[in-house]
Amino acid sequence: MNKKILVGVTALLFGVTLTGCQVHFDRDAVTFGKVESKKKVVKPKKTNQRVSNKTEIHKKVNKKVKKSKSINKWNLDKTRKLQVIVSNWSKKSGQQYVFYRKKVLKTKNGVTYPWAFKQRKFVLNKKPISIGYSPIGKKRYQYNVVAIANDNFKNWHNTYLFCLKKDKPIILLDQSKNTNPIVVQVVNDKVLNKKFKQIVE
Repeated sequence: MNKKILVGVTALLFGVTLTGCQVHFDRDAVTFGKVESKKKVVKPKKTNQRVSNKTEIHKKVNKKVKKSKSINKWNLDKTRKLQVIVSNWSKKSGQQYVFYRKKVLKTKNGVTYPWAFKQRKFVLNKKPISIGYSPIGKKRYQYNVVAIANDNFKNWHNTYLFCLKKDKPIILLDQSKNTNPIVVQVVNDKVLNKKFKQIVE
């Protein structure tokens, strides 16, 4: 080895030692100073995706059930119960009511239900109202009619409109003739209102 090179390397090593630097001899090179060790990359632990997926599905199902309960306030079974109640209630006054079930209800000197909701305007307490037939009690109108009962007499008719207003039961009565708008009034019969409320709740 060339003496000059050997002397130069020796002097360099001696100078580095005096300054306190560290010398590292690697396979391919000589490095001076601190050599940072490679940090270990910690991989995140795998979570049980199946469990989390089941939890999310369970939450979605619960939300759907709650929604369906809030939407379906009325059904055919409740209509049948109401029919029995109205039948027993009306016997005292000698009346017999027919409920709307697929076949339209024709009122005496009046209109036909449920088509009247689309063909006529309705007024309650001298104010127009939004009203329509909603057999499951879905909130579509101001007054959502879940059941319709009619009895025709010699010169007039009684048409009871069993409604849900903001999910609360209310009964309206139509006794009008073939007019537009149709004027309705709130039924204040305590027995009928109480029975209807019990079925709704």
